[in-house]
Amino acid sequence: MQEVARIRINRGGGCRWRYWTALACALFSVTGCTNQILMPTANLWQASGLPEQQYPVVSVLRVEDAIASPEQQKDSKSLGQDLAQWAFPFPIVVVKYYQYQTDRDRTEVIQDGLTSGLTKMGLPAISFSKASLNPLRTFPDGHLVLHTKLLSFKVTNDLKWLITVLLNTGGLQKLNAQVTLDCRLLKPGQAAPVWQGVVEGKATWDTGGRYINEQSEKWEQERSTVLRAAIEDAVGNLIAKSGMKQLRTRLQTKAYAKHMKTGQEREAAGKWEEAVSHYGKAYGTAAAIDQSLAAIQAVAQLVRKPSVKPKLSEEVRRYWIQAKSFGDMKQYGEAIILYDRISEAAPWWAEAHFNRAVILANQTRYQEAMTSMKQFLILAPNSPDAREAQDKIYLWELGRGDKVGSGSQ
Repeated sequence: MQEVARIRINRGGGCRWRYWTALACALFSVTGCTNQILMPTANLWQASGLPEQQYPVVSVLRVEDAIASPEQQKDSKSLGQDLAQWAFPFPIVVVKYYQYQTDRDRTEVIQDGLTSGLTKMGLPAISFSKASLNPLRTFPDGHLVLHTKLLSFKVTNDLKWLITVLLNTGGLQKLNAQVTLDCRLLKPGQAAPVWQGVVEGKATWDTGGRYINEQSEKWEQERSTVLRAAIEDAVGNLIAKSGMKQLRTRLQTKAYAKHMKTGQEREAAGKWEEAVSHYGKAYGTAAAIDQSLAAIQAVAQLVRKPSVKPKLSEEVRRYWIQAKSFGDMKQYGEAIILYDRISEAAPWWAEAHFNRAVILANQTRYQEAMTSMKQFLILAPNSPDAREAQDKIYLWELGRGDKVGSGSQ
């Protein structure tokens, strides 16, 4: 009997052990799901593109995907996964994950962001679909080529927590984006970089203290902007870390000196057409006001010689007609781009400098306007418009415009 009793006691202990095991499992049981969140990017940089006629100063090559995450390597659109919501209604833990994805290859998003960001920050850029440039393609002096490897690109969440006695929850409050790029800056036609380094960009999109509602208009319209902000942050860090603007200025100054010297040599040899061409290139690469004025002064002295009679090419004539049309339609940006082309190809044409000055003033870019008007006066000091030109300079010195309309003579 004692033996039987011991066996029953052992069975009872086993039942209690199974009961507590089952209860523990119930306490820590987890249920959940993963939602795919699309990050649309097609319109992120729609208004920041490079005008068709503008000279780019940076070529952005196709971005190479070098992301190390095994999960992201499986999908070229993946931006990673993170916990978005959780709840602990006793005795079950409920979780929700967000799997973030772009609407196209993530390297394309990065390339568009780099191109737009550089342009927005004063370094007009253009994208190329290949990883290298055509060796036969020519670029202006001071041009840079950007080769980029994408090391990481992911979106993560910050949760807002609600702790109570019966229900503990967490919901997505902030959306974070982070991008890491390995960048190389090169001169066209050269394999050795003039600068190389790793830059990072970060950004946060905040709901303003509220849980994110996946059906809300704010969520639909704004969630992708965190990608743009992170990439532009990386671009800003690239410009600062590489000294890109200073580097370009050094390259321009070097090219300016070369063209001025060559122009003087051609002028001394009596080859005035070649001299004008090099002076025009010097004007186009000038990195400072005094440099551009010196280039125009050299042109003015040359074209005053009786034997020098420059002719206007048909291409420059086309730019002239189009620039005046843009000015009449108040499309000043496009007009300035074309006047720049005219002034480099035909630096002796005074009217182009006059019109460019007026267009710049219409954009309240008075310092640049004064420089262009001074160039007009250097080339045409005896013009019937010289008095008007000087008076405009006096007004622009005060930061004031006048009632000039389209800027066409």
